[in-house]
Amino acid sequence: MPRERGRRTGVAFVVGTCLAAAVAGQTDPHPTPRQPSTAEQKRGSAEAPTHAPHLVLHPSLAFAHVQAGNAAAVAALAAGKQAPAPAPRPTGAGKYVVAVLVCADADVEVAPLLGLARADVLVVATPGPFASPETAALLERTVATERLCLVVVLGHPGCAAAAARATDVLERRFTAARTEAQRRQQPLPKTLACLQTELLLATSAVLQKAVQADTLRILPAELDARSGRITWHHQRADVMPLAPVK
Repeated sequence: MPRERGRRTGVAFVVGTCLAAAVAGQTDPHPTPRQPSTAEQKRGSAEAPTHAPHLVLHPSLAFAHVQAGNAAAVAALAAGKQAPAPAPRPTGAGKYVVAVLVCADADVEVAPLLGLARADVLVVATPGPFASPETAALLERTVATERLCLVVVLGHPGCAAAAARATDVLERRFTAARTEAQRRQQPLPKTLACLQTELLLATSAVLQKAVQADTLRILPAELDARSGRITWHHQRADVMPLAPVK
């Protein structure tokens, strides 16, 4: 009897030990994570490593989009029709496809002339258009927070703000612009747009750095309000897919 009791006790101990080990294995507080197999990675398993690139709109593509939009709008207006509906916004655009610095005296809706919805255009209307420190600050913020990649400085002929008004501050700025236009031997609207483009780059280190990195381009242009046509006054290198090495 003592021998039989000892044998039963030994069997019970072994069984109990095995059960304990099994339970411990099921509730391991620090299990080794299972690595996805090669086949799972190829099938796109949820456990497989993934790469989700963040698309960013290049300035040259933004320019091509607004240039094509303006061509379509001009053709429609010439045929006596309304500007066509906006095309789908380009992939990778931030909150705005383009910012337009336009003269407050230009009585036009800029967005349809660029083939864009109003929400896709940051319109900054100023007399002239003259760039101010506040304008530069707004553009800097939008570049930094909204991935703005294209700015258009849009002048127009027949600007009422350019009419002489004694010696007020606006007239003094126009007088300086007229003098520079004569020196460059070119029309005032073109000179003014080019001057404001140069001013933005000269006075803003943030915008200048973005242009140097080719994540931003600032282009001067001129609007014919009657036809809706935009004439671009930049150099060819300013809209190349890759910025030239300087």
